[in-house]
This record gives sequence, C-alpha cells and structure tokens, in this order.
Amino acid sequence: MIYQEQTPPQLTLTVPEIEGLLEQVQQYHEIYSPLFQRREQRERSATYLYGLLSPEVTDKAIEPMMLKLCGDDPNSIRAMQHFISAGAWEDDPLLTHHWREVNQDLGDEAGIYLFDGSDFAKQGPKSAGVKRQHCGELGKIANCQAGVFMGYVSPKGYALLDRRLYLPEEWVQDDAFAALRCACAVPDTVVFQTKPALALEMLRAVR
Repeated sequence: MIYQEQTPPQLTLTVPEIEGLLEQVQQYHEIYSPLFQRREQRERSATYLYGLLSPEVTDKAIEPMMLKLCGDDPNSIRAMQHFISAGAWEDDPLLTHHWREVNQDLGDEAGIYLFDGSDFAKQGPKSAGVKRQHCGELGKIANCQAGVFMGYVSPKGYALLDRRLYLPEEWVQDDAFAALRCACAVPDTVVFQTKPALALEMLRAVR
C-alpha cells in the first residue's frame, strides 16, 4: 500500500472566533473554579491556565509567563510561584471532576487507556526524585526526573487523565536522602513503587 503525503488544512481564525475561544476558556475554568476554596486561588488558577494556552507565552515557566502576562511585578511572580509550589488545594476533587468531563465529552465503547513514561532532564540534585537514570527526553542515562502518565483515547478525541512522579528506591528508603525528601515535601507515607505499580494505581483510581 502506498501512502501519499497530504498537506494539512490551512488554519484560519477570524477575530470573532478568537474572542469566542477566550470565552470558552473562561467557561471551562468556571467548571473547576468552585473547587478552589479561596478567591486568590481561583484567580491565579485562571491566570495560569491562560498562560499555558497563550501562544504569546513561549516559555511556560512561571517567571517568564508572569512577566508576559502581568509585567515586571515581583509580587505577582512570587504569588504565582507560591500558588503552584505550595497551594493548599485538594487534587482528588479536581481530578475526579476532570474524569467526569472527559467521560461526558470523549467517552466511547471503543475508548482505551494509555500509559507512558516521560522523563525531564534536570541540572541539579534538589528536585524530587531526580537522579542519574534513563532519560527518554535525551535518549541516554542522565540527571532527570521520571514520571508515569495516563491518557484516554477514543474516536471522539484524547485527553490526559492522571500523572505520577516516579521516586527511585533510594529516594524513598535511604537515610542519605532524608534531608532532600524533607526539602521537597515528600510525605512520610510515600513508599517505593515501580512504574507499572504507579500505572495500576492510576487505573484503579479512574475505574
């Protein structure tokens, strides 16, 4: 069988269509807004969402994102950094609501779950779970973090459902890593889990 390369259709958006997209993003955020208990959390979660989706923000790190969205305001940068790193909201209600939305919009008898690992190169040793290990992003052994991700695919579309950070065994069990675990706020209740075990844990939660 011969496959012919096809030119992707040209994407053209008018100003009213772009304005309509912004309204849709606002409506989407309103679905989750009540799950944030404080007004500041609701406002910052909306700003962060706009930053992630904005084509004008090419660097999705917090500082360049806030510089682009709010200008050179150190207080805005620190507030967003605190919201992301130490924001006291509950993940489970947000995830459960997200799964219901995915089921409503994309649920299909032909739908399947997908699991995949993804690794993130890191320069220093102070991020949770970082060590020299196989890094898929680089295709070699390197200093990185490793994650396991769960997705859903159906004839109606696809979506990310859940994620887990993989903590190497020594990170969880060795006394030499105790200070790092504390600095990275790794809960004392965390036990070592293989990547397949993390995937199974996510599947059970979704099912």
